[in-house]
Amino acid sequence: YSLDLLWLHPLHSSNIFFSLFLYHEEKTAKAMVEGIDLLESILGKDLFKKEVEVIKTDRSTEFSDVEGLEKDNDGINSCLLLRCYAIMSERKSWEQPQGIGYICPKEAGLKELGLDSQQKANLMVSHINSQPKEKLKGKSLLEMMEFLSPDLYKKFIEFGIKKIENDEIILKPYLLK
Repeated sequence: YSLDLLWLHPLHSSNIFFSLFLYHEEKTAKAMVEGIDLLESILGKDLFKKEVEVIKTDRSTEFSDVEGLEKDNDGINSCLLLRCYAIMSERKSWEQPQGIGYICPKEAGLKELGLDSQQKANLMVSHINSQPKEKLKGKSLLEMMEFLSPDLYKKFIEFGIKKIENDEIILKPYLLK
C-alpha cells in the first residue's frame, strides 16, 4: 500500500499548504501519475489549474515521471512538480504534515495500522487539516480553505474530507482501526 502525499497551496499569499493523501495499492511512478489525474478529476480542469500550481514531492522513484505528473490527460502542462531533497534541513518543514507522524509512525506499516482505503486516507486528512494553527490565529487549514477558496473546499467535502471538531481530533494510530 502507498500514500501519495500532496501539498496543495490554496492560500496563495502565505506559506501554508493543505495536505492531501491519495491511497494506492502500489508505489510506482504510474500510480502517482494516476493520483494526480484523480485529483484533477475531483477538482475539474479549471479549478485544478487555478489551485494546484505546484506539487511538492521528494525525489523518490515513484515521482520520477515528471512529464506525466505535470501534464494533464490532453498533454498540456497543468502544474509544476517541485522535487526536493528530503535530507536538506530547509526542506524538513514540509516533509510531514503536523500529525501524520503521530497517526502513522515510521516504524509501523500502513497496512498494519489499518490504512487500506481512500476513505481512511480521507479520515487522516480530515483530522490533520482540522487542527487549529497558531500561525492562522487558531483557525484550521480547512477553515481557511473554506473562507479563501470555497469552490476548492466544496470539492474536497464532496470527495469525503470534512472538518473535525477540535475536541474530536485524533492524531493517534488507533484513528485508522
